[in-house]
Amino acid sequence: MKGLDLSFLEPKTLRSEETIEAEAHEQFLSHPSFSLAQTANPADYLNEAYGASEVARKLEFNKGTTTLAFIYDRGIVVAVDSRATQGGFIASQSVKKVIEINPYLLGTMAGGAADCKFWERDLGRICRLYELRNKERISVS
Repeated sequence: MKGLDLSFLEPKTLRSEETIEAEAHEQFLSHPSFSLAQTANPADYLNEAYGASEVARKLEFNKGTTTLAFIYDRGIVVAVDSRATQGGFIASQSVKKVIEINPYLLGTMAGGAADCKFWERDLGRICRLYELRNKERISVS
């Protein structure tokens, strides 16, 4: 009976701890970005997809979310609606549109839910990194 081959667990190359830490640091700090549409002229693409033409629009966000925040002598009040819709279709009556970025910062969601979630999570990551580096909370002023 052959023994179990665990060679896949062995590192391919030996790297120093500093190299591993530097790579992890760079990967963690790299800012996310999105590539442009695969077209020769992005402006023409946007005009075709979203312009005032007879072409059926591929993506169109309907507006309508309301988010409000008020400062008063005892604190802050944040209010949002809780409905998620797509055109006339009501997808949910109980969407959580106030998102905790950290224990001291709140964000509100309006627009494409996936985009909002991504960028608010990224903001939370940046805030946590700031606190780790500077040993103080990030300022909002």
